[in-house]
Amino acid sequence: MQDTKVIAVGIAPALLIGHDSAPLTLPIDAPRDDLNELIEDLHGDAVAILPAGRIEPALRRLHVLQSSLDGRCRIAFCQTDLSPLAASALVRLAASVGPSAPSAALLADAVPALENELLVAAVLPGVLRLKRPKPSFGARLRSLLPGARYLVSPEPEPVVASLRGAGGVPTLLDDAGDEVAVVAAGRVRGIAAPGELLAEVFGGAQVDEVDAPPGLAGRWRVTQAIEAVAYPTNAAAMTRRVLGLQAAPCPWCGEPHAALPCALCGHDRNRALTRQEIAV
Repeated sequence: MQDTKVIAVGIAPALLIGHDSAPLTLPIDAPRDDLNELIEDLHGDAVAILPAGRIEPALRRLHVLQSSLDGRCRIAFCQTDLSPLAASALVRLAASVGPSAPSAALLADAVPALENELLVAAVLPGVLRLKRPKPSFGARLRSLLPGARYLVSPEPEPVVASLRGAGGVPTLLDDAGDEVAVVAAGRVRGIAAPGELLAEVFGGAQVDEVDAPPGLAGRWRVTQAIEAVAYPTNAAAMTRRVLGLQAAPCPWCGEPHAALPCALCGHDRNRALTRQEIAV
């Protein structure tokens, strides 16, 4: 089985508990020397994960890399619309799965499942301009009051909850144990101990605070934000979950894949069959 590499394009990978494998990194403004080092580290097919918010410069940099490889290996492209901190966790999780993936195409198909392994939340000073999750009209109005603080989470169930309410701190996980950990970044004026707050929100999970990636607060349409990402710490169990896809060899390139078209060669067997039927 090949060891499929993950290339984080314009995404700095986070350090996560239980996930020692690191992705290769390709900064969007990488100099030529860094590109040459990356080429030397690539010995087989790979999966590149790109931030949707910077997709055009990321694609340009990746196309330069592909040209330099001169067909030596293939790269499957995946873009993620996750926030900067969540994307930094995603590329680390993908690197954990890479050694067990039967092909780069199947690993690329598993990226949406890896995104679902993450639970993203944020503490915000207001939700007046927040678009996702969509706050109620009353929550938007209360954002104008001094001292307003909110916990928001877009998925799996949209949450917009005041941290000043009488019901106490809302929780997103009941009992995390050691199966879940949290990486957090950012700051909000008036939140003196974000680690303690987030540990309560995520059911007692360990919270590691890191430097905020660029664009963190802007993602939530505020000037200050604390973002937190909960992730599974058992890499082996996670790998079994996300690679449990119904896969078949691609008729064109022969690589196992689950989604259409094939992430490596672009072949769509259903479209090819339709064309054959039309021709007949």
